[in-house]
Amino acid sequence: MDRNAEREEHPLSRAMLESGLVQKLALDRDGKDSGVLSVDELIASRQQYVADDYIGPDIWVFGYGSLIWNPLIAFEEKQFGRVFGFHKRFCLWTRLGRGSPEDPGLVLALDRGGSVRGFAFRIASKRAAQEMDILWQREMINNSYNPKWVSVHTNCGVKKALSFVIRRNSPSYADRMPDENIAQIIARAAGFLGPCCDYLFETAKALSEAGIQDKSLDRLVRMVKGHREKG
Repeated sequence: MDRNAEREEHPLSRAMLESGLVQKLALDRDGKDSGVLSVDELIASRQQYVADDYIGPDIWVFGYGSLIWNPLIAFEEKQFGRVFGFHKRFCLWTRLGRGSPEDPGLVLALDRGGSVRGFAFRIASKRAAQEMDILWQREMINNSYNPKWVSVHTNCGVKKALSFVIRRNSPSYADRMPDENIAQIIARAAGFLGPCCDYLFETAKALSEAGIQDKSLDRLVRMVKGHREKG
């Protein structure tokens, strides 16, 4: 069954991506030296992975953060799985959706080493280019990721899936820092998509509801809530 997983209660919507509103907001926020990619640049990037006339098998996409709780892409099914060789951490500065140039926030990205649990979403081949354009508008807008095909180990076998890995040479790459620093940043930052802490809380909630225990994320939630209670 075709399922469009858009959830209206979340500020980022499919309509915002399709209309170009997110790109406009990002350009306005980012200023004249913006690294935001144009529509043509986004399409050219996507075409390197999925052609306009793609007729191959259905495509899988691996999500480990907000894609889990607000995917926005039309998918046929999803499978829980694990990817080896990468782990998720708060290594991506956001000066747009969940932060500002003056007070950037932090969101999750894949970095090399370890493993990560998440969900693989199957996209029908007939809609592959259309759905990948939505995904590119969302994930590649400021060119901070390298799209990468990864192997997702699921209960139904290994799926080759597209995911997004941090570019370590990107200006948005965040080096490792103590959890206390991360918690302080997430507790205070906010952007046009809302408070940075909401991103953390929704991700932790979605993983918990899926039966995925993430002790480090849960600890970070407690730390951020503590900072916000202190004001």
